[in-house]
Amino acid sequence: MTVSQWADNYRILSREESPNAGHWNTDNTPYLRAIMDTFTDKTTQIVTFLKPSQVGATECAINICGYTIDRSPCRIFYVMPDEDLAKDFSVDRLQKALSHTPSIARKLGKADKSKALAIRFEGGFIRLTGANSPAKLASWAIPRVIMDEVDKYPKWAGREANPISLVKERTKNWSWRKIMVMSTPTTEYGYVYKSFVASEIHYDYQVPCPECMKYQVLDFKNLKFPTEINERRLASETYYECPYCKAHIKDKHKMTMLRRGKWVSRELLDYAPKTVGFKLNTLYSPWVRWGEVAMEFLKSKDDPSALMNFVNSWLGEPFKSKASYVKAKTVLQHKTHLKAGICPKDTLLLTAGVDVQKGYFYWVIRAWGAKMKSSKIANGTAVRFEDLMFQLNQYFPVEGSNNKLQVTLIAIDTGYRTTEIYDYCYDYYPLIIPVKGLKSLKTGYFRRVSLDNMKNKTMYNRLPVDMKLYEVDTNKYKDMIMYRLNKEVGSDGSWAVDADTDQEYAEMITAEQKVPDENGNEVWKQIGARPNHYLDCEVYAYLAGDVMGIRTMQAPLEEPSYEENGNSSGYSAGVYKPFG
Repeated sequence: MTVSQWADNYRILSREESPNAGHWNTDNTPYLRAIMDTFTDKTTQIVTFLKPSQVGATECAINICGYTIDRSPCRIFYVMPDEDLAKDFSVDRLQKALSHTPSIARKLGKADKSKALAIRFEGGFIRLTGANSPAKLASWAIPRVIMDEVDKYPKWAGREANPISLVKERTKNWSWRKIMVMSTPTTEYGYVYKSFVASEIHYDYQVPCPECMKYQVLDFKNLKFPTEINERRLASETYYECPYCKAHIKDKHKMTMLRRGKWVSRELLDYAPKTVGFKLNTLYSPWVRWGEVAMEFLKSKDDPSALMNFVNSWLGEPFKSKASYVKAKTVLQHKTHLKAGICPKDTLLLTAGVDVQKGYFYWVIRAWGAKMKSSKIANGTAVRFEDLMFQLNQYFPVEGSNNKLQVTLIAIDTGYRTTEIYDYCYDYYPLIIPVKGLKSLKTGYFRRVSLDNMKNKTMYNRLPVDMKLYEVDTNKYKDMIMYRLNKEVGSDGSWAVDADTDQEYAEMITAEQKVPDENGNEVWKQIGARPNHYLDCEVYAYLAGDVMGIRTMQAPLEEPSYEENGNSSGYSAGVYKPFG
């Protein structure tokens, strides 16, 4: 009996687990059949499932556990990113699912949080653990292993080898070992993608067109939908276009197509492979309509972080950043026709970013228009702070008018001369905000933190009450900058530079490229000894724009009046409100 046959005959779904309570039916997710059944074939040892979210992968793993307890008892290792996730999964999902199947319910004790990491049964056990516990990974000899969300595992578990290697090491004594590796991917350096590529054979699920009956892989490029973010239109007008007959395939056809589908290998082998790879995307999900996929893409396409999540969690693909390496000439190709010091006619506000070095400053001024269209209008260096502020406090003429603008907000680095920089921020509050670059933030692009814990309490006591330090995720902002360099100058969201931009500036903007860190995540790092000061300035200018709300600013219905009236924002009173 295969795993899928066992599940169809014995697995019971409760209403708590599924709206379709009752007997499990693999025909509802037919693409899982072959994946589950690799655990009962005679040759496969390592199965890699490169998957999106919402395709039933975890149910596949639960069925393997149930089959093992009921029909082929032995030891199973179930590894998740950390022990808290493993414990919650065991108590809230795995043990409940197993207890609802009568043929194995009598073999299990009650779900108990304190015993969640060890589910015992006659002839074996399921031991759950986190990938961040190297001692536990190396403590048992195990013939069957399920490794869930492997791209979220730490690459190094303390001083031991990485968790993937530790687990594989514990299975090598069994010729009939079975290891399932499954995860939504992150980048090409992530473990699940590398494991998929290393497989001897690779399978894609092909389904027949309801019109011409030709089998094909569902590909996002063939999904047709309106470009307006309108839920009603997307639900009714989105369709999948058959690349052969151009038929318009609707959601109502999907289930029939899935049940007639089949896994097709990319290679023809004359032997039975030991390592097998399967790949899916969310277009196959019975629970997700094609209009929802289109909606998610439209909402995320202009934000690199959101786009990466769409590529990973919806398309089941590793994110391949176009911005991983940008040449200096690409920056120079983004020049506008305006000379330095002149604002584009559609400018709404100016921001500046300052990178502080031991004996001097680098600075950049960027003009922002509606829909995040921006252009650098000036950059340079200064030795003294007074010289810096002289440059940044000027009035800059607007193209084709008598209007002039001043910088609304300056973001200045606090990495060097920290106490001195806070003094400057105090003297020019609220025109200047202090900034500290971080490699990453779990959520968002920046956060405001209190200055209460500063070492220099005397200096802190004279700071304005609402003055904060801005911690900025430099990797996300660099992603954003490089992503927008792919847009045509003048288009929505484009990132341009003035006509006087020189090679030095362009070399600094492209002084970094994306490389994998020790955890397999892509991060921006300098190339050799090339300085990156202007890139840091642009990150801070971008942050200042975000603080001012550039992501939601729209062009005014009537052109506002700008006056040289001493207003530090450069705007007439009542038009814009800084920090608002």
